[in-house]
Amino acid sequence: MTQTLLEQVLFPLNDEIGSVALVQHVGDDKSVVNAARVSFGGDNTLPFDEKDAKLIRYLLKHEHGSPFEHNSLTFKIVAPIFVIRQWMRHRVGVSYNEISGRYVEVLEQFYTPEKFRQQAKSNRQASIEATDSLDQEQAHQVWENAWKQAFQAYQDLLALGVTREQARGVLPLTMYSEFYFTCNLRSLFHFLTLRDHPGAQWETQMYARALAQLAEPLFPSSFEAWRSLHNHA
Repeated sequence: MTQTLLEQVLFPLNDEIGSVALVQHVGDDKSVVNAARVSFGGDNTLPFDEKDAKLIRYLLKHEHGSPFEHNSLTFKIVAPIFVIRQWMRHRVGVSYNEISGRYVEVLEQFYTPEKFRQQAKSNRQASIEATDSLDQEQAHQVWENAWKQAFQAYQDLLALGVTREQARGVLPLTMYSEFYFTCNLRSLFHFLTLRDHPGAQWETQMYARALAQLAEPLFPSSFEAWRSLHNHA
């Protein structure tokens, strides 16, 4: 069964711009167990029960992944480009379509952190909460001045007659873009395992949690088993 649920929109970064919306989905927990049971002719239309839930737990525990691929979730994502570039490293079992700055002029929508973080000394890819030595006000000023100047340069290039596909080259990674993200439950669990993790960038963690919040009511038994296995709250 396919459902359109555009009214379900979450704002992971609390700025009313960055968002995650569930567009549609196909399948449920029953489709997972039927995909597993069809191998010995045991798929059925009976209501989902505890035997089904037990099978889901078994499948995840023993890494039988293919039954979790016979479903689909499509989300519309609005996120900063630096988040999207991390996101699109996930390539197995997923599909993407992103807005193109060649076709349309981009909007003046840029992400500014509520608080800036500092680099972790023990991990080159991680950040830590900033100490008082980091001047938050000055950091915000430098950040906003940079994207405002870049966006003004973009507009100036367009006014000079430069094509959109070239003018966009001056825009920074903090700019918001939007895309459709379609995945199955197996690929979603893989994404969440890596991106809702203390080692992932904080902004990306927030998007991962929003995906889970929208998807979990559709596959509650699968999520319960996955969370138990991976110690996700």
